[in-house]
Amino acid sequence: LIEWSNFQPLPTGPTVQPVYLETPLANESNMKTNHLVPCVLNPIPSCAVMAGIFTGIDAMQGAPLSIRTYGFYAVSLWTYHALVCPMEAIHGRQSALHNAASGGMLGYIGVSRGMLGVPFINPHLLYGYRNPAIIGGAVYGAMGGVFAALGGKPI
Repeated sequence: LIEWSNFQPLPTGPTVQPVYLETPLANESNMKTNHLVPCVLNPIPSCAVMAGIFTGIDAMQGAPLSIRTYGFYAVSLWTYHALVCPMEAIHGRQSALHNAASGGMLGYIGVSRGMLGVPFINPHLLYGYRNPAIIGGAVYGAMGGVFAALGGKPI
């Protein structure tokens, strides 16, 4: 809400001096921009470890070990965390909805480009739809939101 009491009337008369009006949100901003750099850098070690685990799971399932697979997992996990950071900075708090939104965005992009499959959904059912990427975005968004909620983030 805008509090009109913060605004000062412009002076009139022979001695007019500039008056800098205060914008309504200037002092009420809850953006925490000093949160962005640590938020983007802190997940790098955990992304590296989890990428190694996922690459190992792929290798146990018969896929060849490759740096490309490891890099894909590492960059994807880091991008997921990096997408959450600006949402937290804008809202000034953590939320499971931020994780759901970033998971949904990455899921949609990954499925639409053929880089990701959609877990928990029968492929015959999935590819019967016009745009399976929408379902992929919904599944990955739900996974991100549920994991964040299980991790203790409020909605």
